[in-house]
Amino acid sequence: MSSRGAGLMARILRNTGILLGGKGMAGVMGLAGTALAVRALGLHDFGILQLVHTCASLFSVGTRFQSWQPLLHFGSALFAQGERTRFQALLRHCFLLDMIGAAAGMVLALCGVAGFGTVFGWPAGCQHAALVYMTTILFMNTCCALGVLRLTDRFKQSAIADLASSVTRVGGTVLGLCLHWHLPAFLAVWYASNMASFAANNLSAWRAIRHTASFAGFRALGGRWLSGLDGIWRLTLATSGNQAVAALTSRMGVLLVGAALDPAAAGIYSVTWHLCDALAQPAQLLTPALYPELIRLRDGKDWVSMRRVMRRIFQALGVFSVVALLVAFCIGPFLFRTLLAIHRPDTLSLLMLLSSAAILDLWDVPLEPLLVSLGWAQHLFAGRVAATVLCMPVLYGLAHLWGVDGAGVATLLAEALILATRFVPFRRLQQL
Repeated sequence: MSSRGAGLMARILRNTGILLGGKGMAGVMGLAGTALAVRALGLHDFGILQLVHTCASLFSVGTRFQSWQPLLHFGSALFAQGERTRFQALLRHCFLLDMIGAAAGMVLALCGVAGFGTVFGWPAGCQHAALVYMTTILFMNTCCALGVLRLTDRFKQSAIADLASSVTRVGGTVLGLCLHWHLPAFLAVWYASNMASFAANNLSAWRAIRHTASFAGFRALGGRWLSGLDGIWRLTLATSGNQAVAALTSRMGVLLVGAALDPAAAGIYSVTWHLCDALAQPAQLLTPALYPELIRLRDGKDWVSMRRVMRRIFQALGVFSVVALLVAFCIGPFLFRTLLAIHRPDTLSLLMLLSSAAILDLWDVPLEPLLVSLGWAQHLFAGRVAATVLCMPVLYGLAHLWGVDGAGVATLLAEALILATRFVPFRRLQQL
């Protein structure tokens, strides 16, 4: 590999390592918080906690604009060239998208919970607390702030926000366990952890704005609020739609398991999926580190370096996938029995099914930023929508027939279909 390519890979790995450090510590604390919450609430009430939080997350991601995508896609060149007026108009545009998405998500969530909360198996007594919890959607979206941090190469600050959320949740859970708190108090703890992450990300982004030359003179309430850059809405809608459907799929899976079975089964499915996703987290963190570099390679039309980078990443993913499956098989049952106090005979089969699904999702990690940077975001969106429409009814039906294992089979099928749709446009890279 050329010296430029080697330097690029070193920068990608360095930024990934920074994010991994924050996510790794946050993941360990999150696992500890989950274990303590299960013991404090019992599996049934913990399942309700997961259902309520998942519902809020579902409405948040379903109405969220991925504003960091246009900020990096269009703003990278403007930022580098010092075109302050156009860049700052783009920045206001992205902040506005965050606010609109958060407000819309909260309104829809309040209406949805009021009308359909009991459909998903929630006890009638938790409806009021769930309605209050839906207002946390206002503090779940930090896409533009993350875009600012990635654009200015402040990956450490992004990792700190993950830690702020986890520290708040673990600290509150320890108090709840010691003081014998009930479900509403734990919902308050989860609410506070969302606010902690929101505050950390936005304060870090504001500091970056204050101390970066290209942001000099920026005023949130001054100047244009909508950017006129060609193609910005097409990119925003395609990437936001793809991410929304991706996030909705996993969260709808939890809600559908709760509707088909019971809150305890939903809790098992949710915890297992989060454990499997945590196994794949190190490689998933390549996306935020990789995307800015691919944008720079695209702007410089350096297709040779782009192909080399992708080849190296796929080689590393192959090794990582094997290791992750072995870790899931060897350590997963111990985590369920010892840390989470879950003793069910179906946990190992569900763990391996969802671990395999997480590995398939992992191979999408380098493909997604590549296709987006090359202007093929619509392929991502169309493929994910098709797989979701097909597999969500299958998940509900198989959960009825085979319990949580059936839900795991349907999840694995969905990830396989999604990955298959990525390789068709990826082959076009070989022609560049």
